[in-house]
Amino acid sequence: MTTKRLVRIAFFTMLTIVGGLVRIPVPFTPISFTLQTFFVAVSGLILGGKDGAFAQLAYLALGLIGLPVFTAGGGFDYVLKPSFGYILSFPLQAFLTGFSVSKQKKLNVIKLFLCTFSGVLVNYAIGIAYQVMILIWYTHSTVAAAFATVPSVLLMLIKDFILVWLLCLLYPRMMKMIGRLDEQNKPVSNGMPSGIPREPQEDPDEKKEKKEKEGVEPPREPVPEPAGIISRS
Repeated sequence: MTTKRLVRIAFFTMLTIVGGLVRIPVPFTPISFTLQTFFVAVSGLILGGKDGAFAQLAYLALGLIGLPVFTAGGGFDYVLKPSFGYILSFPLQAFLTGFSVSKQKKLNVIKLFLCTFSGVLVNYAIGIAYQVMILIWYTHSTVAAAFATVPSVLLMLIKDFILVWLLCLLYPRMMKMIGRLDEQNKPVSNGMPSGIPREPQEDPDEKKEKKEKEGVEPPREPVPEPAGIISRS
């Protein structure tokens, strides 16, 4: 894995952390929006399925070892929180997004949106199932109370629907910008961009031997004239 890939993976891991720490309260409700699911979708689109999943696996590992990168902290006991199912499915969401986009021969905004939002739907399906399971089996809530939390999740799904649509509209410009940055960051050697073949430099000794074999006498060093003699014009 190259340094550039590692830097990009780490960058999107940091974006996911920031997306979880940014909380936008919804008026007249106890719900707060985060940007985690959105940045997971971005990582799958920009990095591709494999590297996008790596970025989210790194995020998951950092939180489970105790770093407070999740929305409500971190630590292995976070697996008992109802919202952990969404985090658990982040690598799968990023992978499915990047993989489905890579399989498209021709992309337009509609196809891009369907590929990206299908990953979001998988994230919500796993998250809701995990949330209901924890509420029933761990917190001993009633089945009715557990399923009563689903409508608030659907409100967040509407938010991600809008964000993903905006992301798909901006995707072509984002990829052009990344392509330009890659061109600018290409290493330059001896004033020539990398990837451009240079003419091989012939060794002077080999050149001299080659001319001797061909019967051409190499030019001799000029003999200096004695001092005091004026050369004729």
